[in-house]
Amino acid sequence: MRLTKSILTILLVCFAVSLANAQNISDIDFKNIRVDDLSDQQIQRIYDAAQSRNLSIDQAVQMAVARGLPQSQASKLKRRLQQVGSGGALDSESAEGVSGQLRRPVATEGPDSTKFDSLYAQTDSLRWARQQLKNKIFGYKLFTSDQVTFEPALNIPTPEDYQLGPGDEIIIDIWGAAQMNYQLEISPEGTINIDNIGPIQVNGLTVEEASNRLRSRLGDIYSGLNPPNNENKDTYMQLSLGQVRSIKVTVLGEATVPGTYTLSSLSTVFNALYAAGGPTTTGSFRTINVIRGNETVATFDLYDLLIYGNQSENIRLRSQDIIQIQPYENRVEIEGEVKRPGIYELKGNETLQDLVVYAGNFTDEAYTDRIKVIGNTPKQKQITDVKKGYYDDYILRNGDSVTVGEILDRFTNKVEIRGAVFRPGEYALEDTTSLYSLIQRADGLMGDAFMNRGIIYRTRDDYTIESISFSVRELMQNPRANDIVLQKDDVVRISSIFDLREDFTVSIKGPVQQPDTYEFAHGMTLEDLIFMADGFLQSATPYRIEVARRIRDIEERSGNESFIADIHTFSVDENLRLNEKGANFELQPFDQVYIRELPNYERQKEVYVVGEVKYPGKYAISSRDERLSDMIERAGGLTPDAYTDGATLFRKREFTQQEAQQTTNGAENGMGAAVEEGEQVRLAQRQESAQIGIELPEVLQNPGSRYDLLLEEGDSLLIPQQLETVTVEGGVFHPTTVRFESGRSFKDYITAAGGFNDLARKKRSYIIYANGDVDRTKKILFFKNYPSVEPGATIVVPEEEPTEGMSAAERIGILSTVASTMAVIATTIIRITNN
Repeated sequence: MRLTKSILTILLVCFAVSLANAQNISDIDFKNIRVDDLSDQQIQRIYDAAQSRNLSIDQAVQMAVARGLPQSQASKLKRRLQQVGSGGALDSESAEGVSGQLRRPVATEGPDSTKFDSLYAQTDSLRWARQQLKNKIFGYKLFTSDQVTFEPALNIPTPEDYQLGPGDEIIIDIWGAAQMNYQLEISPEGTINIDNIGPIQVNGLTVEEASNRLRSRLGDIYSGLNPPNNENKDTYMQLSLGQVRSIKVTVLGEATVPGTYTLSSLSTVFNALYAAGGPTTTGSFRTINVIRGNETVATFDLYDLLIYGNQSENIRLRSQDIIQIQPYENRVEIEGEVKRPGIYELKGNETLQDLVVYAGNFTDEAYTDRIKVIGNTPKQKQITDVKKGYYDDYILRNGDSVTVGEILDRFTNKVEIRGAVFRPGEYALEDTTSLYSLIQRADGLMGDAFMNRGIIYRTRDDYTIESISFSVRELMQNPRANDIVLQKDDVVRISSIFDLREDFTVSIKGPVQQPDTYEFAHGMTLEDLIFMADGFLQSATPYRIEVARRIRDIEERSGNESFIADIHTFSVDENLRLNEKGANFELQPFDQVYIRELPNYERQKEVYVVGEVKYPGKYAISSRDERLSDMIERAGGLTPDAYTDGATLFRKREFTQQEAQQTTNGAENGMGAAVEEGEQVRLAQRQESAQIGIELPEVLQNPGSRYDLLLEEGDSLLIPQQLETVTVEGGVFHPTTVRFESGRSFKDYITAAGGFNDLARKKRSYIIYANGDVDRTKKILFFKNYPSVEPGATIVVPEEEPTEGMSAAERIGILSTVASTMAVIATTIIRITNN
């Protein structure tokens, strides 16, 4: 088995190599080709080889068949060659409509190129139209699908009516009193030769006839095979087919690939049609003649096979049979609500009903009372509405178009009930002709039904809606007197009392585990609501709970119209249990319960100390007046590497647009740097924390002074190591980070970054120190006072928005206008002078 696989692999590799190197179509081994396994490049090489010999596609395929290409692969090879020739994924007939040759005319550049472009644009439209036509013709896709093949089955029991001929191999098995096996091939003369018997003529005999003849002749040497008395029979014989012969069949007429095909002798008419690619778009699927000699022995109707599965005319072929596909005579198209819309071929006196059967009958949504037929007259079109009952009598003509409409999306007997009934929904009018019977059909009213009023929405003849109101209470108490007759499409609505009022809720706020809004329930007490909120938190006050109740009526205001809420106050004991009054206090809809916090209750508040301290990390604020100096002391003090001038404090806060504007205004008034508009936006978008500049040396020297800030929750104190660089960014030629050197000025660092560029706003330059402080360039009389530079600082040079210069055309236009104006002025002066 492994040796067989290895040999097969070597053969395939050799075939691929020979195909890749083939320059002549005669060098290609077509016997082992499977077209579906060939790559596009290999098909291109076959195409190029055929093109070099000026062969048409049909001629190339016929040569391939002559060199051993199986007929089942011939139509596939032709389709793929045509795809290459047309430059796209075209099927066989589309490419045929363009050209029967492999070469496509190409127009060189010149006056004829436009004509060629127009020609091929029209060709593309024609291809598309033909493809659409093929997709509609019933049965056409059967012959164009690459996913299935229709080849005769060879591993089947020997057919009794199979006629033997030269080339067939027959197997004779004898068993019983004698054991023998003969495996014989029928000679060209139609005989087989058996030892001790001689030649026996079997040509033209069926398997059954040949079996009887051989049984008679073999009885001469096997006495137990045909004894005078059947009771003495002790030897038996069976005849079967081995290898079957090949036959030549010619397919003519409206075939996709007409020609002579070599097929198995077990092949039928359908096998030959598939090998030839089936009928063309003009070929008949229903009149396919099988000509044997000078006689038509069968007329094959593909519809019998495709629709009914009837193979009575799908006869087995013989050598030299001719299959002739006639042009179609009568085609009609059916669309709409049928299961297989498309183009169908009718013959004889087949009617509209036959067409519906061919199309798979109506769909579930089909309007079957009337079918529209559009046909042709000698001068113009006409439309016919064929009523139900006349489908069997209406004979269709060639070119007719049949449309099956869709039923209307409405009901003839529907009524509907909605709302507070146990089974709302749609009901048949026949079973519920009145309002009361519809309510009973819906299993009656629910307990929350609004009894004062219900409404019937009725559709009038002009499709406007009218409203009919009724008393649900009176209807249920006396249905005989108050019942209403229903009409189709009536919609009955009976509301729930809950639909007609606001949702009743109560809410609880403050230090409870689940503060929220809850659905109100009658009899709910204050203690129930606290239970629903999962109880108090530890921060809840032990002596004050407030309930705010809406005042709906003026009388409830006790004569004071300024009251907007009624406040009830309750106490709890040290174990947070309500007293008897509070526990039993019943709530009303929309009550709001407020739980207060203990006055001196505080959660732990944390700050962060990061950087050059002995014990960095998180710390809890111990008192309300704890300051920076206290926290540094708790952190073990500063390390020797601490850079106190660069220390900064980050504080969590909402840095709003208004605060950003205030910061900008303060900077321009001398309290900080002038911040550009872009910087304002950047500051306004900082939502997590704000950097606060601090003077840590002053803090350490004067604890408790104004420099020693009080701590807040979330503060982060950063004390960096000694900084040694200065960053320059913005309107300089080379933004960079420069090594800090004592004695270098502001402008020295600008120079180190390449100097100011053309867009730099020098007067607006400012510096951001490591601790977050900002200072700007100031102008005193004619002198600029640049701020001092410290380690870790960032120098920012704002830039102007770049402006576009005038184009050459704009300059010429301005100069032309100026020159014209000057000429007019000069002319005017000359005229005045002359006068």
